[in-house]
Amino acid sequence: MSKLINSLKKDDINFIKRVRIINSLFIIIFLIIIGKIFYLGIIDNEAPLKFSAGKSNPFVLSGERGNIYDTNGEILATSVKYPSIFINPRAIKDKDEYAKILSKELGLEYNYVRKKLNSKKYFVWIKRLVNPKVGKKIQKLNLKFVGIQMESKRIYPSDHLAGQLLGHTNIDQQGMEGIEYEYNKLLSGKKKTINIYKDGNGKVIAGNSINNSSNNSGSNLTLTINSKYQFILEEELEKTVKDSESLRGYGVIMNPNTGEIYAMASYPFFNPNNFTKYNELSKKNLPIWNLFEPGSIMKSFLVASAIDNNNINETTIIDCENGKRKIGGHTIRDVNPKGKLDPEDILRFSSNIGASKIIEKLTGKKYYEYLKSFGFGKKTNIGLPGEGIGMLTTPDKWSKIKLANISFGQGLSVSSLQLARALSIIANGGIFIEPHIIKKIEKADGEIIYSFKPKKEKRVLKYQTTKIIRDMLKEVVQTGSAFRANIKGLNVSGKTGTAQFAEGGKYHNERFMVSFIGFAPTEQPKLVTVITIDYPKGPNAYGGRWAAPTFKRTIEKIMIDEEPSSKVSESRDTPSFIGKAKKEAIKLAKENKIKIKIYGNGFVKRQEPAPGEEISYLEEINIFLEPGI
Repeated sequence: MSKLINSLKKDDINFIKRVRIINSLFIIIFLIIIGKIFYLGIIDNEAPLKFSAGKSNPFVLSGERGNIYDTNGEILATSVKYPSIFINPRAIKDKDEYAKILSKELGLEYNYVRKKLNSKKYFVWIKRLVNPKVGKKIQKLNLKFVGIQMESKRIYPSDHLAGQLLGHTNIDQQGMEGIEYEYNKLLSGKKKTINIYKDGNGKVIAGNSINNSSNNSGSNLTLTINSKYQFILEEELEKTVKDSESLRGYGVIMNPNTGEIYAMASYPFFNPNNFTKYNELSKKNLPIWNLFEPGSIMKSFLVASAIDNNNINETTIIDCENGKRKIGGHTIRDVNPKGKLDPEDILRFSSNIGASKIIEKLTGKKYYEYLKSFGFGKKTNIGLPGEGIGMLTTPDKWSKIKLANISFGQGLSVSSLQLARALSIIANGGIFIEPHIIKKIEKADGEIIYSFKPKKEKRVLKYQTTKIIRDMLKEVVQTGSAFRANIKGLNVSGKTGTAQFAEGGKYHNERFMVSFIGFAPTEQPKLVTVITIDYPKGPNAYGGRWAAPTFKRTIEKIMIDEEPSSKVSESRDTPSFIGKAKKEAIKLAKENKIKIKIYGNGFVKRQEPAPGEEISYLEEINIFLEPGI
């Protein structure tokens, strides 16, 4: 009996132990569950979302694209958040009903939406970048398996202003043309992965982004473009093209001293906000893309080259044979027949015969060298897509008649930007300058990663040569073929050009390219401008009739308020800086309120203009210093 009792006691003890063990296990499991709930709910509250995310496909969005500003900080391109609608077609049962609702609310064809709903994917865009009001409507419908993701949409606040220059992006924020294309990597933000989470009923409850960077925004670009100048140039080009019933017009405004591009315009305009409505030609940035035979505007560079090379001077007399000259089996004619002319009159009356004789004095080989040094036949490397090189054959291929043609701008092709670069050499005193469009680039955090710094360039023309040509081109405007470019109270210099359109190896009999190149003020050039009008209708299809007035109206609006006419026209004698030390020269300049540019160190050995020479109020004096006198 005692053995039985002892046996029962042992069984009870074992049972109690097992119960205690089981209870302990339950307590441990309970504590683990409580701990996990606390961890997931408080410490890592996104863990359930991460788990559920594995049930649907993540998708990738581009990061925030950087802004584009003009030189004064005005926004030319930016990005704004818009709602995009997506669905999970695999989870939607009543596809017909969903197609009916979504097509109605989103303004889409029923069959288009129904086809999307047949997809086997977990994630499908149904419509991207919708109107925010539409996005709110979809949200209020509270449809299962339908979600909204905010995406960036590229906006151009000034519509067509500098449209071809800026270019555009596609729906995925990738640059497709212009600045947007060329600097796409810098402008684009870092990509981010979006995971979509849903509750048990299939309703989207979160859209979480995953990337490795705390700041995924792209860099911001500041251009050299001045929106005021750009607007004025576009306005005047539009007026001229409409008045002349031309095919198109385009132009460039450039600072000849720094290479900054203040305006670059093409008409008809292109509005990047509605890029799908335009053909590819409408998107072309014509001042860099379109190449044309420049015509008589090239006489400016020919005369400059011949004077610089000492083949002719201001008093050289050229017999223009009363407007008719034979070269082999060909005849060259002048629109304004003249007899004997000096170089200034050859430019003033735009004599082809005079130009053909000047190039013979200079020789084709030497002129080719000058043309290359002016930058013709090569890109400007401005950093824009679609830039043309132009055509400039070597002089060994120039026959006698081809040599004559080259002298008055036929047989070669150029871009407007190349012309602006070349004319800047005459305007700035003879120094080659590279045009540029980017002023600075800075990261989203404000760190500047690029800022333009001018570099020392080579001299192409002697300073005295440029002064002679500037004055000659001033006479072309005041009393010559470019008289319609004359601005009251402001001295400007320039040259017109009219060239037949070359097509299929032949010249078009009715289509002309008319141009004007000019700068202002003559004495201290601040703006170089090139205007080109393609195919003006009627009998007056020449540069002086259409391009020159466009230049006048543009520069008048820009400069007349900035440079009072009394100051522009005022002149005085140049003081002598010769023999003075650097500090003495600076002091003398301040006393006389004269701008000087100093080269070298030591004492003034030479100055341009020379002592006693008449200069304008605006003109800058170059002084050259050497150690010792």
